Amino acid sequence: MTGEPGSASAPRSKDTLALRILSAAFLAPAAIGASWLGGPVFAGLVAFLCVLMAFEWSRMIERTDLSPVFYVLAFGAAAALIIASSGRYLIAFLICGASAFAAMGASLKGAREPRWAAFGALYFIAPSIALIWLREDVANGRGLVLLLFAIVWSADTGGYIGGRLVGGPKLSPAISPAKTWAGAVGGLIAGAVAAAIGAPIFFGETGGPAHLAMGASLGLASIIGDMAESGFKRHFGIKDMSGFIPGHGGVLDRLDGMIFVTTAVTAVVYGLSLATGL
Repeated sequence: MTGEPGSASAPRSKDTLALRILSAAFLAPAAIGASWLGGPVFAGLVAFLCVLMAFEWSRMIERTDLSPVFYVLAFGAAAALIIASSGRYLIAFLICGASAFAAMGASLKGAREPRWAAFGALYFIAPSIALIWLREDVANGRGLVLLLFAIVWSADTGGYIGGRLVGGPKLSPAISPAKTWAGAVGGLIAGAVAAAIGAPIFFGETGGPAHLAMGASLGLASIIGDMAESGFKRHFGIKDMSGFIPGHGGVLDRLDGMIFVTTAVTAVVYGLSLATGL
């Protein structure tokens, strides 16, 4: 999730790894603690991160800080997540949709990237609403969200280690020259192991083939999110979304996998709830 190596301004790999570890040591407890507490604490953290993502996204597409698109997306994110925290998810998603149209209008005034401005609302505000729903309204939402974090973090770490230690053929040189097939395999394995270990911890279940398959599938979703983020940055010609998180880049660089994993899990869980009539 970091920028491509080889840049003159990029830190050495050892320095990057140290920064990643230090950042994770600070951020992981905050995410775990907020997920454990739930309620306003969790919603507040998600809203704060969503506003930072609005800043990064608007700066990427508008090529300027604090553009009208940022204010629209930030206000829309805050409003949608406040509403979601009260359990009114349909209204929250409607606000997300309205924010997409408003961001498009704000971008048109500057003749920038109206379609990308609208897409931003759907890309990070909608999954943020869904994450609050998973935590607060799904059975054992606390355990589910903690397990998702464990899978995403493990997939990211496994991908990083696999890519660094093994290297080899590139996964997609046109999108991200730094990512390798070995890293992808490492991410899938790590995600599968995280699910098998996490299931007994968070759900009291015995880890088995189903959990391995689930972890690998969500690890794949995390990798796809990582690749998508790399594609966005390459399209707009930037290295990192921001420098908010040393060693990782920006908030979107750090949460790209979680965005895709949350979307995938929400679709499955909501689909099952409709099928079973729960």
